[in-house]
Amino acid sequence: MKLLTFFLLLLACPMLNAQTHIRDIYAAAPDSIFPLLTKNNRLDQIDFRENNMQAIVKNRFDDHSELLVLNDKYLRLRLSERCIVEMRLLPDSTFCMVQTYNAPAPDSHIRFFNSTWQQLPRTMEKPAVENFLSEDIDTDIRLALQALPLIKASLSENDDSITFELQTAELTREQRQKAEGKTHPVVQEL
Repeated sequence: MKLLTFFLLLLACPMLNAQTHIRDIYAAAPDSIFPLLTKNNRLDQIDFRENNMQAIVKNRFDDHSELLVLNDKYLRLRLSERCIVEMRLLPDSTFCMVQTYNAPAPDSHIRFFNSTWQQLPRTMEKPAVENFLSEDIDTDIRLALQALPLIKASLSENDDSITFELQTAELTREQRQKAEGKTHPVVQEL
């Protein structure tokens, strides 16, 4: 009877079953999240990283994917030459995932999941272009950046913050020179 009560208690307390390391969440990812990598690829990357080796594996497209950073709460993965994935475990056992695509300028997509990879309805809006610009930026440059706002998001390796950066790669060389020093990153808490 005591054993049955223990198991019922265990099932009733989902926090006891919650994964507390981002490595475990990454290892348990469904193939639909990382279609380029097999589960064995991900496990190999974790093993390599934990043994202070380069965590590079050959993915399903015969290209290379590398696990760049892995600690208890944060992971950074170069999935392909054009895609970086970051994951940050949050205090409530959910996590934020940022996928940044370089085509050619970086632009990011942000999603939140629980520890069993169920996507959450939680969202995080990217800041408006105005939040990145100095007041004295040229009007034509301001309009050009508002017309095609490419915003790169980066999770912090050390805390629960996210940094947004407005990309200027789509501007002409002359416009980029005029914009230099007149844009700044925006940091928010997750």
